[in-house]
Amino acid sequence: MGETADRVVPVDADEVRLASATLDLVNLIAFAAHGRAFARRFRDATGVDLPAAELRTLLVLAQGDARSGGDLAAALAIDLGQAGRQVSALERAGLVGRSPDPADRRRSLVALSERGAEVDRRWRSAWLRDYLRPVARWPEADVADLTRWLRLVDAALRRGLGADAPGGRRTAGAEAAPPHLRPYAEVVVGLVELVGASHGFDDLLRELRAPIRQSAYFALRLIDAHGPLAITEVGQRAGVDQSQASKQVRLLEEHGLVERAADGFDRRSTLVRASRRGRTLVRRVRDFQLAGLRGLLGGAPRGDRDRWAELVVELVAELSR
Repeated sequence: MGETADRVVPVDADEVRLASATLDLVNLIAFAAHGRAFARRFRDATGVDLPAAELRTLLVLAQGDARSGGDLAAALAIDLGQAGRQVSALERAGLVGRSPDPADRRRSLVALSERGAEVDRRWRSAWLRDYLRPVARWPEADVADLTRWLRLVDAALRRGLGADAPGGRRTAGAEAAPPHLRPYAEVVVGLVELVGASHGFDDLLRELRAPIRQSAYFALRLIDAHGPLAITEVGQRAGVDQSQASKQVRLLEEHGLVERAADGFDRRSTLVRASRRGRTLVRRVRDFQLAGLRGLLGGAPRGDRDRWAELVVELVAELSR
């Protein structure tokens, strides 16, 4: 009995709370960067309407120097032919340009054009305002403490993903923030770029052998958090039209992840809610994420954990409004 007890690892409540709040922030960024409403928000901010695949290609190119077709395909996790077609479409739109590779004149490099860089600046300015708004009236000490934690998060996530340190264009736009908010803006830009360049939830869902991929999972998570919902409300919350929402709900039904229920106020319509299997999948995904994040962030100074957790919880609440 004593030997078994010796092997029990005590749970640090502050560490769990901090990791959970930080995961909420990372997921909020991921949903904004990979959800179906992303292209609409980009269009509203920049006036440029792009299909999701081409938009993702543009934003990957916006994160650094010129890339070869092979490097771009690897970053996007697509084949070379698909990457080439997306680059051609962006080139026709005047958003990217090609130039010979100095190291190998037989191939070309792709980079943003002047117009593409201007579109990227407008987009960065738009979403960065959303992250600056919650902290604009915070005491400077609170902003500094939050920034210190977010830097540790950024470094830990980059180690876990094997990503490069932020720099160059990756922090572009942050210089427009007020001086006392600039360090916070720089680390936020880095985090948003990092999460946006990831494959979102698809890798995680594959590892868990889930029967759905990211877009359907986003719909499931919404239904689990806010259901029962009418399909029109699923679409409104996800930022997609009713036909796309219906398609995702049908897919979730096929896998037994959601179920229909009669609307108590209108018997002519039905609502959709997460099934027991669907709720279990949402919990598995979060538990898997939380375990990984706690592993990465386990070295956080014990005395700062509660303070940082309070700040991250407040930030997430403000961003979610």
